[in-house]
Amino acid sequence: MELKVDIDKLSDGDEDEFKKLYQIYFPHFLSFALSYVNREDICNDIVQEVFISYWENRENFIDIVSLKVYFYRFIRNRCLNELRHTEGKVFCQLKDITTLESTEFLEKKIIEEETSLFIRNKIADLSPQEQKVLHLALEGKSNKEIAELLSISINTVKTHKLKAYSQLRIKLQDIQYVIQIIATI
Repeated sequence: MELKVDIDKLSDGDEDEFKKLYQIYFPHFLSFALSYVNREDICNDIVQEVFISYWENRENFIDIVSLKVYFYRFIRNRCLNELRHTEGKVFCQLKDITTLESTEFLEKKIIEEETSLFIRNKIADLSPQEQKVLHLALEGKSNKEIAELLSISINTVKTHKLKAYSQLRIKLQDIQYVIQIIATI
C-alpha cells in the first residue's frame, strides 16, 4: 500500500482517500495519544474524534502539514483535558502533568512519531516478501521461524533480509543523524 494521501481528493470529499488516510495515520496518531494517556480505549476515542472533526472541516486544509498540525494539537489538547479532569490522573504515564504540557515533550513526541512514520513508509517501498520477512524479524523471530512461517528456505530469508536492510540503509541515510540525535535526547 502506498503510504501517501492526496490532500486535494480529501478536500473534495473522496471517501476512499479518507479511508486511506485513516488506515495510514490511525496507528500513528494512536501511538502519539498513548504517549500522553496510558489507556488505549480513551486514546482510540480521542483519535477517532479528531478524524471526524477533520472530515467535517476538510476544506480548510491546504496540505498534509496543516492536517498533521491539526491532528497533533487536537490529540494533545484532548489528552491533556482528559488527564486534568480524571480523578487522580490515573491514566497518566508520567507523574508530572507539567512535563506533558511542555513544548519540549510535544516536539520530542512529534519527532519520534514522524521518524517512525518515515521509516514505515520506506519499509512499504520494499517488495511484499521483503516486508513480511522484515516485520517478522523486527518481532524477534529467528530466520528458522520466519522460514517456517512463510514456507521458504532459511537462505531465502537471509537473502530477503540482506536486500531489505541494504535498501533501507540507502533510503534512510538522510535520517540516520536525526535518529542518533533523537536517541540522545
